[in-house]
Amino acid sequence: MRKMAILLIAVVALMVIGCQPPEGFGGVSQEQFDELKAQVETLETDFENVHAALDQLIEDYNELKQKVDKGSKPVPKPPAKAGVKPPTQK
Repeated sequence: MRKMAILLIAVVALMVIGCQPPEGFGGVSQEQFDELKAQVETLETDFENVHAALDQLIEDYNELKQKVDKGSKPVPKPPAKAGVKPPTQK
C-alpha cells in the first residue's frame, strides 16, 4: 500500500512537472501583447484607408469611363489614295 501511494505521488509529480512549459516558452508578456495589439489596430486603420481609396478610385474610373464613352465619336477612316498600293508586310 505504501509503495502504491509513493508511486501515485511520483506519477502526479511527473505529470505536473511535464505540463510546465519549457524555459523561454512562458508565453507572451503583457507589454508584447499590447505592442502587437497596437500594430494590429494600425494595420486595420491602414487597411480601411486603402479600401476607401480603392473605392474612390473605382468610382472615379467609372465616372471617367462614362464621360469618355458618351463624348467619343467614331473616327472616320482616311480616304484611300488612288493608284497607290498599300504596303505589304513581309
